[in-house]
Amino acid sequence: MEPMLNKCIIHLFCMVFLSGAVFAQEDNTFGRNTFDYKDPEQFKNFNKRSKVVAYWQISELKAGAIVVRLRNNRLLIDELNKSGNKALAKQKIMEQYAMNKNTMMAYIDHFDFCKVYFMYSNSSDSLLNGHRKGIFLDTTLAINPNIELKETFYLIAERDYAYNSTIGFVKEDSARLVKETGTAVRMMAVVLKNKFFHQLKAPFPYLIKEKNFMDADLDFPMAVTETDSSLQLQYTVNKTYFAELAANPKNKASVTVLEKDNIKVVHVKKQFTYEKVADAVVLLNESLERFYNQSPRINAKKLDPKFAPYLY
Repeated sequence: MEPMLNKCIIHLFCMVFLSGAVFAQEDNTFGRNTFDYKDPEQFKNFNKRSKVVAYWQISELKAGAIVVRLRNNRLLIDELNKSGNKALAKQKIMEQYAMNKNTMMAYIDHFDFCKVYFMYSNSSDSLLNGHRKGIFLDTTLAINPNIELKETFYLIAERDYAYNSTIGFVKEDSARLVKETGTAVRMMAVVLKNKFFHQLKAPFPYLIKEKNFMDADLDFPMAVTETDSSLQLQYTVNKTYFAELAANPKNKASVTVLEKDNIKVVHVKKQFTYEKVADAVVLLNESLERFYNQSPRINAKKLDPKFAPYLY
């Protein structure tokens, strides 16, 4: 009986500890309460360093840019084509195109804190290695060689999991060798990361929570022209889908999407619709503006030199 009771107590303690860790994540204090880090040096003087770095980052970002990283599912699509499942590969291409177009237009319409650029995730190494042209997308989601990232400072924005990170503050000269590890807590509508793709730290407002949506597919029309070598896609972003839905007395979609000629049905999950992405982008823009207005301006030249390796 006693061993069983001890096991129950241990189990209860673990549950309390884990729930506390999750609560810390929800409270936007990633990294502060983690004990599984690898390098204690990264967490030395954490509170003071986090404020200085965050104030410097928000000041730099106002005159800098964010690069929104979009998925293109190339590995999955290539595997589907290789296995002969071309119909599913085509459907995935269409879905990803619609999701990316919704995301792009939401940022274009609702984000004005700083300049914004878009790239596919498989261009990440190119950006990190200094490429400032030839990787950014225009509104057709095609790489436009004329789009150039001219701003010195930039952050990465993407939909991703937030981590109870094992990374503290890493000096720039070794940051490329450090990868984000730890426990994935929950999916976020937006996570902001530095140029080495490490999530930022509080008090910087680097997370926008994603509301819990049902995983239902919603149908939208897309014009598809297929050739032997490619798909030509034309997708008009519906910016008022849910507004129209709410205005319908019977709370039903007023338009049923039917396939006809080159018009195909593309399935988009609720969290990837324009209106839901736009909600998150609005919150991101507001939180950045608020933090910028409340933050002291940091002059890197007047700072204690010990902070310099962390300002990138």
